[in-house]
Amino acid sequence: MIFTKLKPIQAIYALPILLLIALSFKNSARINEKLFIYEGKIYKPGDTVFGFKNYTKLVVGDNDAPLLLGVPHDGIAVGSPEIPETGTTGRDINTLPLAFEIADNFKLATKKRAWIVINTIGRKRMDPNTFPNEVDKRYTNEDAKNTYLSYHNLLKAARERMAETQKNGKGGLFLDLHGQAHTYQTPQPYISVKGKALSNKFIDQTELGYGLSNFAISQSDEYLDKLADSSSVAAIAKANPQVPFSQIIKGPYSFGGLLEAEKVIAVPGPNIKILEQNAELFGTDANGTAKRRPYFNGGYCTRNYGTAILGITRGYQDNISAIQAETPGITVRNNEPIREIAAERFSRAIVNYLNKWYGYNFKNR
Repeated sequence: MIFTKLKPIQAIYALPILLLIALSFKNSARINEKLFIYEGKIYKPGDTVFGFKNYTKLVVGDNDAPLLLGVPHDGIAVGSPEIPETGTTGRDINTLPLAFEIADNFKLATKKRAWIVINTIGRKRMDPNTFPNEVDKRYTNEDAKNTYLSYHNLLKAARERMAETQKNGKGGLFLDLHGQAHTYQTPQPYISVKGKALSNKFIDQTELGYGLSNFAISQSDEYLDKLADSSSVAAIAKANPQVPFSQIIKGPYSFGGLLEAEKVIAVPGPNIKILEQNAELFGTDANGTAKRRPYFNGGYCTRNYGTAILGITRGYQDNISAIQAETPGITVRNNEPIREIAAERFSRAIVNYLNKWYGYNFKNR
């Protein structure tokens, strides 16, 4: 009888404990939502996920960070045992430290830690931009193929985590960082990051690839306006139907336009809208025809991990678009003083791009 009378009192005392347990489980679930799980292991922002033989790796970003950086071509490792060279194109020197410096600036501005996927194997031995139909023929070496697959597994995992987080959010950007060494026929003037007038044979331009051909980039706005669905930023065009697609890739608020606002020359952009022909600057072909301005239009990673709807290589149908950035050494990558200035400029352009096209409200430094 006494036990029966005490049961309500016991229930009253037990209620706060049960509530604490329930809250604990709820908080634990929220924490787990913010952690990154890869191959059964749990990682928190700032951790490094190591892929095959540590040849590839992913620096985990914040769960809601809208920026993923790719660094596929700054590796120098040969592998153990050594992976044979099957390509001839060289390294994109200093794109890795550039990526880290951009990420540092981005975090200072947005309080968000960007995701970064990295390949450490030399590009001649394994190139993540190899199209899938060429993989088996090129990578007969097992370690080369496994490294290739590992890079894409990490990139896919990071991108899909970003997409899942942004499913009902604003979206994000995958920026694939590269280095170009295009040259003029003779040295031409350019302005250094310190504002000095200098000259060099290397072309001072950051080439922005959207998965569109060099021919397409050289055509009229009316021609380009029909190609939005074939581009790696198709989702941005779809979300902004009132804006002509040509303006999205070369207008004042294009990524090229926002880079130029930060004193980074970009192609395409408001100042260099097409790939013009010029024999004096770029030479002539075997037939004596003037060559066009050189330009890399975006490799497999940009096409596959962007949002292209049409084409042989199609992207995802979500709100994570992609751009390839082929950067020059002389004003972006060559040394620490140059990178320090360039990384801040790039970060500011990225923040402004996210604010303009995705609706964020980040404050630049």
